[in-house]
Amino acid sequence: MTERVTKQIVMDYDDFSQVLADMADKIAAKLKAEAPAQGAEDNGLLTAKEVRGIIGVTDKTLHVWGKTGFLPRVRIGGVVRYRRADVERVAQVKGR
Repeated sequence: MTERVTKQIVMDYDDFSQVLADMADKIAAKLKAEAPAQGAEDNGLLTAKEVRGIIGVTDKTLHVWGKTGFLPRVRIGGVVRYRRADVERVAQVKGR
């Protein structure tokens, strides 16, 4: 069993504000880099509802396919999307 060690960090308000601002900048930059440009349709990304309509499967099937990698998911924040090219590949396999 490992021993738990706690430490206390003391900083003034200005230093703390700077740390928070730096963290916010890093998070914003990461979100901007991962986010699609003006709508999922522009990047060939589809919602689960759109995929279900194209392939004709249930949400549970999409979930399993995403976890196994058969139909890879793209996560943008907490939102799941599917690449149009991947959906078309699976549709061909399913004969749709």
